[in-house]
Amino acid sequence: MSIIMKEMFQLQQSPAPSMRKWDRDNGIDRSKNWRILRYSYLLLMILAFSLETFTIFVATQVLTQLATAQRVVPLNSLEVDPEHAEKAARGLFGKKNHDSMIDFLLKNFEFEYATCRLYFVTGLLSFAVATSLRVRYALRKYSDLSMSGMCCLLTVICGMLTYTNATTITYGGYVNLLKRQLQLSIKFLQARVKSGPLSVVTLILGCVTLVFAIMGAVSPEFDYFEEDDEPAPQQPKRRW
Repeated sequence: MSIIMKEMFQLQQSPAPSMRKWDRDNGIDRSKNWRILRYSYLLLMILAFSLETFTIFVATQVLTQLATAQRVVPLNSLEVDPEHAEKAARGLFGKKNHDSMIDFLLKNFEFEYATCRLYFVTGLLSFAVATSLRVRYALRKYSDLSMSGMCCLLTVICGMLTYTNATTITYGGYVNLLKRQLQLSIKFLQARVKSGPLSVVTLILGCVTLVFAIMGAVSPEFDYFEEDDEPAPQQPKRRW
């Protein structure tokens, strides 16, 4: 988390003075594609930070509920038999036996389970993709080397997704996990509309985030160089 916070805005800063002349000569300073790359890096780092923060928050809340046995009732109660609610209400130390820990989580904390799995993997992938874009940008002067470094990270990302889909225990892969989490999120927000406006505000802010992200991707507005490109004043020479 600290690494993401520290490196989030690195590509929005002006490049090193040694690279400015090369960037101007090769049209990097006015290139829309390179601006989109830097813009994408920033958004991916923000996405990774947000997802990992939410994952930590949800996991902490579940641990608290498990420690105090506050809730052992499935969120998706419409999809289970009516007898399960009565059996699950006996608590963590009741007579109900679960086949495995995953079985227990799916029956009692499916929303939290799907959210933590999806957000953790997505945040990790977002950070890896952002790092690959940064490698491409940092080594832009050496085209072959930068492409090699970026493709190396993309290979690792594809390998992670392949392994995740091949060894999945529930939902049948990343795409199905994404679909299930979206379904559970909609049910979660709908169930809490009457409790207060926060669920509606959450949905509105999510839509606004997507709209402005797309608008910003079409025409990034930040400048490549700082406005004050004037040479620094020379220090007066000392006379001994």
